[in-house]
Amino acid sequence: MGRSLWDTASGRDRRWSKRGGGYPAAPGYARVVIMLLAVVLVGTLAWQGIQALLHPAPKYPPVNAPGNANYVARAGTSGSGATPAWQADVAGAMQAATAQGTAGNVTAAEVEVDRAASIVMSARMQGQKPTADFYVRNIAALDSALKTQPDNARMLEHVTLARMELADLRSADDSSAGNAPANPDDAPDLTSYPGASATPISNVGPDAEARHAKSIPGHVVMSAPRAISAEAEITPGTAGGNYLDATLMPETSEVLLPPATRKLSDGVRVEGLTIEGASQTLDGVRWRNVTFVGMRLRYEGGEISMENVKFVRCRFGFTTDERGAKLADAIALGKTSIEIQ
Repeated sequence: MGRSLWDTASGRDRRWSKRGGGYPAAPGYARVVIMLLAVVLVGTLAWQGIQALLHPAPKYPPVNAPGNANYVARAGTSGSGATPAWQADVAGAMQAATAQGTAGNVTAAEVEVDRAASIVMSARMQGQKPTADFYVRNIAALDSALKTQPDNARMLEHVTLARMELADLRSADDSSAGNAPANPDDAPDLTSYPGASATPISNVGPDAEARHAKSIPGHVVMSAPRAISAEAEITPGTAGGNYLDATLMPETSEVLLPPATRKLSDGVRVEGLTIEGASQTLDGVRWRNVTFVGMRLRYEGGEISMENVKFVRCRFGFTTDERGAKLADAIALGKTSIEIQ
């Protein structure tokens, strides 16, 4: 009977005595490569450490945005020039946005742009009246903020949304629009225009009359969208009146529906009308001598042509690219004619 493993002098079978060197040694060139890589790694880390000591990264101020991101337009005046306090707050936010963008802190710059836009929205809802140069100054300020990060898509989006808030304010400012009906009894109810706090007027059925149908001659009360074919021309003669009253339509309904292509080559023209209520997409139509009142107006980034077009208490929803920014700027600056191909 043979001996067991534990009966050997060393406590192990001799068959295991030569298993210790079972893995072959690494070639010499591999050892050299490993040593070179280790030297390169140590050298790189040392170089980065030296650079960090000699050129420390800039320290950005913390971004402290309120939890609900709402900024209220302050009443009163600020500074020796008696600037309205809310306008001073807008200017301060614009300057901070430019400073943060220049420093490379894009997120902080976006927060400051949003703060300025929020103050403008609050001012509109409070019925604040801006000074004469307010729009020019703040469009220029938004341009300056965008130039600090010209290739950043997020920055462009935030700046364009702020431009739309300026356009909303301009449209809500009766003194700048100059398009409100002369008779106060005929004026649209300020509590029911798009964006107001009150509940919009609902569609109350086919037997109801729009609130201005009797008081203003030339009204055409609309209860449904009107489809428009290519080469059509909508004028007071073809529409049956010079005032299309869509206040009984749902707020999101389109008043006029041009061909789905929405291109100027379709030849659709709308001239000499005032349109009130509901919504309208502006693309693909040649608008001439048209006044929009209390509407939600959309622009989807297509072709558009406007000649002597005015906006009274309207709200805007545009694409947040350069084309949307161009249209928002034109409205905010009080321009009545613009063409985008």
